[in-house]
Amino acid sequence: MPTAMIIRAAIRSDLGAILRLLREIGDTTHTQSAHVRMSSAAVRAWTRMENDPDRTVLVAEQRGQIIGTLDLLVVANLTHDAQPWAVVDNLVVDPLVRRRGIGRALMEDALDRATGAGCHKVELLSHGSGQGFHQFCLALGFDSSTEGFRRGL
Repeated sequence: MPTAMIIRAAIRSDLGAILRLLREIGDTTHTQSAHVRMSSAAVRAWTRMENDPDRTVLVAEQRGQIIGTLDLLVVANLTHDAQPWAVVDNLVVDPLVRRRGIGRALMEDALDRATGAGCHKVELLSHGSGQGFHQFCLALGFDSSTEGFRRGL
């Protein structure tokens, strides 16, 4: 983990920085909502997310700046002895600080949280980020699947 970086659960005041980072994914929905600067739809969505005990938006912060984020959702399940499973989505690191372990640190925190919640697997959703992202996922122990990437816990 890079020096002086912390991984923490996001708070409402982080929303603008999170939306800025999400533009990097290239999804037009994210691009539009981020471009409108804290649209009422984004604030409503954040309110729902922050009130969901099974949802955590993580941020990586360094020197007071949000430099990475991801969204972790723990899903209740009736199979696998009622063990939940988790979904990680919207993993993005500021392009100016990529390849410094920030994405790995975010993912390790998310995996620790999923393990702590008793999850039997984690699905990592991909936004078509190319071969580099594919290699990143494989290096974290995920297997390629038709749904994205999967790692058993």
